[in-house]
Amino acid sequence: MGSRMTKPTGFNVIKGILAAFFPHVFEFFRIPIFPSFVTKFFQDLIKETISVREKNNIIRPDMIHLLMEARKGRLQHETISSFYQDTGFATVEESSLGKSGKKMELTDDLITAQALVFFFAGFDTSSTLLSFLSYHLAVDQKIQTTLQKEIDNVTKLGDGRVSYEELLKMKYLDQVISETLRRYPPGFMLTRICVKDYKIEAKRNDEVDFVLDKGTLVGIPVAGIHLDPRYFPDPEKFDPDRFGDENKANIIPGSFLPFGSGPRNCIGSRFALLECKTLVVSLLSKFDIIVIKKTPFPLLLSKTFNLAGREGIWLGLKKREKF
Repeated sequence: MGSRMTKPTGFNVIKGILAAFFPHVFEFFRIPIFPSFVTKFFQDLIKETISVREKNNIIRPDMIHLLMEARKGRLQHETISSFYQDTGFATVEESSLGKSGKKMELTDDLITAQALVFFFAGFDTSSTLLSFLSYHLAVDQKIQTTLQKEIDNVTKLGDGRVSYEELLKMKYLDQVISETLRRYPPGFMLTRICVKDYKIEAKRNDEVDFVLDKGTLVGIPVAGIHLDPRYFPDPEKFDPDRFGDENKANIIPGSFLPFGSGPRNCIGSRFALLECKTLVVSLLSKFDIIVIKKTPFPLLLSKTFNLAGREGIWLGLKKREKF
């Protein structure tokens, strides 16, 4: 069902585009973007989960539990220490919006919507990141070997296991993931609504000042910014050293937007980064990712609304000798 939502058909793509330009029309006529049977599947699944937990007093440390606690008024905003904020260079800081204490009724439908959006937003994007990351590790064995050395050093200390704190300290792993997000940002386009008139002043003699009117829908080309040589020299090259300690200080604020920026940024950046880092460490501690006959080279992108390889991304796994 997740695939049915993230791999839209041609008709659903058209509906999605129209919904972006005419949101009030879709809201007024209650026009669904996703197939009704898919939406109903997730609604039934989450509502049944809530019902069973409340009836049997089941507690699980997950998002649905947090939303149920918030509905009961038991959830409080916490101050996150600087240590735990350092999930990675790509992590975005949560907005202070929503911490004002203003209460709202959390109905079953609202909890279902929040859980569904969280699932939907991380379903295809995480696999996209891991696919492109694996591809570059396979075609550049030097990068893979460097990353495996870092992983081996950590897993030896933990007798094959990696703690949360140790995962956050793995600098080269964070560099590789950050570079993958730069080169192939899953959220390659952001849309925002201008909340006030904003003047963009001319920078060159052949330009004129331009005013964005309040209410204008603005498209932000994240992929275009990430591949702009003014911000990232030789942008087509996959180079994790861009995000090394000696270089990342030179990255211009606003030029690296894998999770967006500002009060509408991605609330799941920490979760997504930890999820992907855990999988990469688990995989590379046991296997080498290798090129096979079907591996495309060069890697061409498909002409769709999803960021994907035109011929797919075909790779092989080879068990490491130490195992």
